[in-house]
Amino acid sequence: MAIGINTPYGALNALRVATADATKASERISSGLRINRASDDPAGLSVATGLATQIGGYTQVKQGLTTAVSTVEQVGDSLTSISTILSSMRALALSAISASSDTVRATYQSAFSSYRTDINNIASATTINGSSVLDGTTSSVTIQVGIDTTDTKTLTFFNSSTGSSGLSIHNLDISTAAGATTAYSTLETSISTTSSRIATVGAYESALGYLSDFADTMILNTTESYDSIMSADLAEEATKLAAAEIRQNSSTAMVAQSNSLSKEMVDFLLQSVVD
Repeated sequence: MAIGINTPYGALNALRVATADATKASERISSGLRINRASDDPAGLSVATGLATQIGGYTQVKQGLTTAVSTVEQVGDSLTSISTILSSMRALALSAISASSDTVRATYQSAFSSYRTDINNIASATTINGSSVLDGTTSSVTIQVGIDTTDTKTLTFFNSSTGSSGLSIHNLDISTAAGATTAYSTLETSISTTSSRIATVGAYESALGYLSDFADTMILNTTESYDSIMSADLAEEATKLAAAEIRQNSSTAMVAQSNSLSKEMVDFLLQSVVD
């Protein structure tokens, strides 16, 4: 009767699988990633790549909105300063109406003209992306508020200047009682116009703030989705590594035992031949 000596293929295959599992678990633990190459999860990697693109897009949007909010706040601050100056000019006009003489009014007129220059300087210096928005140069600005090219918001500022010409105060003269009376009435209208514009800019600040918060939320949620696909569960991988190492040891022992049995059988056969 012939006796066959068989290679322990089952144990060797178990050792190969256990080694592969241990290698994969070790790689995931060291990198912190569940997907280290496309073959690990092709579909998951495709989804994760799309999510990474969205994260990058929303991050850029957030940066743009942060800049826009800051700039619009500056516009609001400029308008507030102009409104304050207009109130001071109105106070001068009121004083000029009841002044004792034109000589006194001339003194008021000097300060009045200085204030008017300040308003023009503020209006021309207030810019968005290099374009003035209070001197009538630019009436609107378009801002990217989402990751699609169509996700934009147009901020419409003011077709007329918030400088002295646009506010119709460029020709005012309070060096006479009649002129001071006219100036006072005109300044009342100018202050009302400026207050309305401050409210408009304030609404823009609020809207951009909400959009900025939304971008933050999308970055957070999309990042969580990305991490849920890409990040390894370290506790789970540690458990898998331990299990794979146990299987490795068991398979190695089985191979060693099989080799020992094979050696014993070979020795037995050789001894039989010799005898």
